[in-house]
Amino acid sequence: MPGKDIAEIIAIPRLFLDSLGIGISVVDSATGHIRFANAECCRIVGYTLEQLRTGGLTFFELTHPEDRERNRLQHERLLAGEVATYQLDKRYLRQDGSVVWARVIVNPIQDAADNVRWFCAVVEDITATRILEEQLAAAEKLAGLSTFNLIVEADDSKGEFPPTSLSSLSGMLCHVHPEDRNGLEQAIHRAISKRTGYTRDYRVLGEDGTMRWVRGMGTCVYSPSDGRTHLVGSTIDVTADHLARDSDIPMPIRRILEHIESNWSQKISIEQLATRYGVSPRTVYQHFAKSGISLAEKIKLTRLQHARRMLYDAKAGDTVTSIALRCGFSNPGHFAREYRKIYGETPSESLRRASLPPVARSEAASASPSR
Repeated sequence: MPGKDIAEIIAIPRLFLDSLGIGISVVDSATGHIRFANAECCRIVGYTLEQLRTGGLTFFELTHPEDRERNRLQHERLLAGEVATYQLDKRYLRQDGSVVWARVIVNPIQDAADNVRWFCAVVEDITATRILEEQLAAAEKLAGLSTFNLIVEADDSKGEFPPTSLSSLSGMLCHVHPEDRNGLEQAIHRAISKRTGYTRDYRVLGEDGTMRWVRGMGTCVYSPSDGRTHLVGSTIDVTADHLARDSDIPMPIRRILEHIESNWSQKISIEQLATRYGVSPRTVYQHFAKSGISLAEKIKLTRLQHARRMLYDAKAGDTVTSIALRCGFSNPGHFAREYRKIYGETPSESLRRASLPPVARSEAASASPSR
């Protein structure tokens, strides 16, 4: 038996195995040595069948060093009888030093006495797929692209959304600029209720207070596998497009806007900003009067957005007053009134609700009489 081809032992014609477009190998369970590999498997690992059989190579030695431990743990579970088979994606280190990615499925083969004598590995070359995934990830990072998949189910009879949908949307809207949040939320709810899609440009605020323009695109998709409706889509950074579109805005005004977005927590004087960026205060006031929102109102909305995020991410010892002061509001009562105008609840309610589990938090939001 030791001198026989393993293909003969397991009664599968060698010609048939070589014609497959997928790798097949058989490994001795006692030694880990490769007893047989078809043509595709030899191509993937970069060795001839003769080299594999006479060189005493084990499948662990062919595995990339960084993936051996993962492979070993999976194989030990198979040997211990914890699993009947296992699958993993791993890299092979080829004879010429190159690396190939493969998806491997391993199954035991028993002899006549029901003892595990060999392991059969089905090996699929996924190198091209992995390269594309890495390139896409790099492109997404470079372009500021991100994707999302939210489970959303609307009650068609009532037009209401369950708590899980509300909490998912709340997290999605958390970083959206206050001036753009209501419009985006309405567009999303309309898409969900009508099972359609939406496309909308809006602003988001980073953790450091910087502002970016993004284009959000989403569509509702029913998934038969889980019987639920998903809102799937992506956002892409379009700040450059909006800057080009707003190129008619005088450079001093643009620099003032950038200063406000980056220094939202500091005391801001229109007169000092105008002097700093070489423009008269009158010009600044006139520009914002034409835009439909005063500069003071814009500053206030930016600070309220950050205050809301701080309330929802409050740490031990944080209070409404301490957060109001950190966001540039010296009068807590004024802060509470302005906050409620925008968000439909008091800062205290937001702080209290932030400590609740997600479902309870959404139920509290739905039950709020102020909404």
